[in-house]
Amino acid sequence: MKQIVIISHKTLARGMAETVKFFAGNIENIHYLCAYEDGKNEFPIRELTNLINSFNEQDQVFLLTDLLGGSVNQNCSQLIKRKNINVITGVNLALVLSITLDPSNKLKKQKIQELIAQAKNQIVYMNDYESGNESDDE
Repeated sequence: MKQIVIISHKTLARGMAETVKFFAGNIENIHYLCAYEDGKNEFPIRELTNLINSFNEQDQVFLLTDLLGGSVNQNCSQLIKRKNINVITGVNLALVLSITLDPSNKLKKQKIQELIAQAKNQIVYMNDYESGNESDDE
């Protein structure tokens, strides 16, 4: 089974997890951690480790972080060496939904890369998209 953990600075992770549940239903394999919340100025590594340890050893774990190079991503990236942990940064709602709704119990590396590419394509400058105008006049 896939276990998806959204981790962010402040409350972005909570909002994203709640939004995924709005679209996908109240699924049990979506989790979140909000770092640096409630005046705490350190990464919640103990909470993250406890959460990961609560998963089945056969579970494929996705740690989805907000910013490349940010402290959240740096802390999560240290866990890559653990079996079945995948860290993806720059997460957006399209990616979380794609991973969540994919019917596979485990995603192969190529499929993960495809889902990331599709999620990147969801970032669109609508001024050009709507009008079909690709002019740089403005």
